[in-house]
Amino acid sequence: MARVAVQLTNFTGGELSPRLDGRNDLAKYASGCATLENLVVYPHGSAARRPGTNFVAEVADSTKKTRLIPFEFSTTQTYMLEFSNLKIRVFKDNGAVLEGNKTISAITKANPAVVTATSHGYENGDEVLISGVGGMTEVNGKRFLVADKTTNTFELQDKDGVDINSSSFTTYTSGGVSNKVFEITTPYLEAELFDLKFAQSADVMYICHPNHEAEKLSRTGHTSWTLTDVDFINGPYLDTNISTTTLNPGSHTVGTGVALVASAVTGINSGSGFVSTVSR
Repeated sequence: MARVAVQLTNFTGGELSPRLDGRNDLAKYASGCATLENLVVYPHGSAARRPGTNFVAEVADSTKKTRLIPFEFSTTQTYMLEFSNLKIRVFKDNGAVLEGNKTISAITKANPAVVTATSHGYENGDEVLISGVGGMTEVNGKRFLVADKTTNTFELQDKDGVDINSSSFTTYTSGGVSNKVFEITTPYLEAELFDLKFAQSADVMYICHPNHEAEKLSRTGHTSWTLTDVDFINGPYLDTNISTTTLNPGSHTVGTGVALVASAVTGINSGSGFVSTVSR
């Protein structure tokens, strides 16, 4: 008997569980696959090979685990959140969200290179992006770590903490700005990142982990994000009653008019005791 190859034109059923093998009585069976890997299924049924990836930037610390979580407000306002040890970085439009410009007035040809930027406000270990420099173009479009900072200067290091030797670079002539990579401080350790649960509504994302208070991540601007504890209201969220106050019935027989006797008023109506007598 000749074998017949069935034509598949619709893949909207996605991947089906092996437990559904042979269930051709199900409507989705005809549009499902045992394996649908590295493909994107379109709403109208066809499937195409998934797009490739693009290197945007190295994560905060490549020696530690990092988790990416999407933040989508609309089709035009989408972000990718980089969760790493105790911090979040924000990415949008093929780049990291950056803080405001700090004007550069000089960069030395030395080992290490020293940048002059009046009242920059950086701390050692901050990551900055330098751009628009005239002359010493070797530093443009690159990220560096801040080291040995003073009020108006800082040294440049690479991501591994090695000093940048600019002795062979072109002499600095003018201009340029530095921008710190925007970061949000979090309580989440590296070991906790993949246990995070989250749900988003508009510009707010709620994040939960068993070891921490529920957190609320809010976006009010491109570089304005806050992470705060969730303040639950209007619900059964009072602190657990850990007092040793006990209630004892005056009788163990079935009937009405049985009185309850409290061993103390601690924990009853904020220490006021019963406000009325209820018989059952």
